[in-house]
Amino acid sequence: MPRALITGATRGIGKAIAIRLAADGFDVALTGRTRREGEGREEDASGGSTPLPGSLETTAREVRRRGRDCLEVPLDLCDPMSVERAAEEVLSCWGGVDLLVNNAMYEQGRYTNAWVRDTPLQEFSTKLQANFLAPVALVQAFLPNMLERGHGRVINLSTRHNYQRQGGPPGRGGASVSYNCSKAALGKLADGLAAEHGPDGILAFDVDPGPVWTERAVTQNHRLGYPKEIFCPVEVPAAAVAWLSTQAEAANYNGAHFMAQEFVRERGLHPLWETALPMNKRWSPRAILDWREPRGRSGDVP
Repeated sequence: MPRALITGATRGIGKAIAIRLAADGFDVALTGRTRREGEGREEDASGGSTPLPGSLETTAREVRRRGRDCLEVPLDLCDPMSVERAAEEVLSCWGGVDLLVNNAMYEQGRYTNAWVRDTPLQEFSTKLQANFLAPVALVQAFLPNMLERGHGRVINLSTRHNYQRQGGPPGRGGASVSYNCSKAALGKLADGLAAEHGPDGILAFDVDPGPVWTERAVTQNHRLGYPKEIFCPVEVPAAAVAWLSTQAEAANYNGAHFMAQEFVRERGLHPLWETALPMNKRWSPRAILDWREPRGRSGDVP
């Protein structure tokens, strides 16, 4: 049976991906900081702590309900040693995985809407560690086994801010520069992996979920300033990840960027949701070409 590791599987998109992959026959290693229900906390604008639902135990229960094996692995992306220990635990138990989904990210907190002048340099460093260096460390941990077996897939959850100008400053249509820079770095990882190891059987993709109505969106959207009508259910990006994880056709788009909402809507991978929009009209035409027009790794789309 195929095996997957998903970061940030305690809630939101990661939880939805775990449940969907389990339904598709994957055994799943779940990572996150919240082990038990009721322990989750979110940092608010003043640095205070507010409750946040979701946990490894809750997601694991849903995975096992679907008849799949499951590992619950504590992992804090901000702590390099925690990332190393989590990888070692999964490798010790399973020897490797067929699929790595770098879903988790660090963004919410007191500096969510901070402008460059008000963002401590340490915050830039922390976001780079969590949103870029930690995924790279996991790739380096699991790639050797994938190469040895001649197959493996890596999916990185990215952001539209890599491919378009901001709609405004943080809190008024835009995200913080510290967040955008860390995710922009991650946005090149899949393309590089495909270029280096596509001939070795490795597939890698960059997936932009778009605005998604997660538990964090419910509690924090008043700070972010995005209209609710552009959000989609968590099952929408999960459907995109499931397609990229299982379909042979995905090999035609190795290294590509996928806009999950538009891809799922056009492919009919999920029933139309209330807020389904042709959101690509505001996004990069080149990003759309990446998945609409297959290309060989020897050349780029003109």
